[in-house]
Parts: sequence; C-alpha cells; structure tokens
Amino acid sequence: MWRASAVTYLLERRRVWLEKIAATPSGNVELESKQIELIERLVLDVRAGRVRTFALTHPKPVEIIVTN
Repeated sequence: MWRASAVTYLLERRRVWLEKIAATPSGNVELESKQIELIERLVLDVRAGRVRTFALTHPKPVEIIVTN
C-alpha cells in the first residue's frame, strides 16, 4: 500500500474508534483508547518513513506493507 493510502487507512480507523467511544454512554473504553494511541503513533511513524509494515488486530486482523 502506498504511504499516503496507509496514512488515510489509519486515520479512518482512528475515526471509527473515536466514534465508538462517543457512542459508549459510560463504561470501560480502555481498549478503544489504547487502539487510538497505537494508531496515532503509527500515523506519525508511517508519515516519517520509520515503519514499513504494521498489523492491527481490531476489529479484524490486517497486515499492511507500506511502499513509497
């Protein structure tokens, strides 16, 4: 996947997690918060070229290889 596409994918996943938190009236959103933190770090690393591959396990497993 191209670098820009990988960043777009990550930002979309982040948006979904944020919506999930907003839809949760109360309770434990620890998993969602951790996923958002992971994605935010990945966005920075992918943009900077520090990461060539990454995998996400939620909501479904996916592995992405970043190309230039």
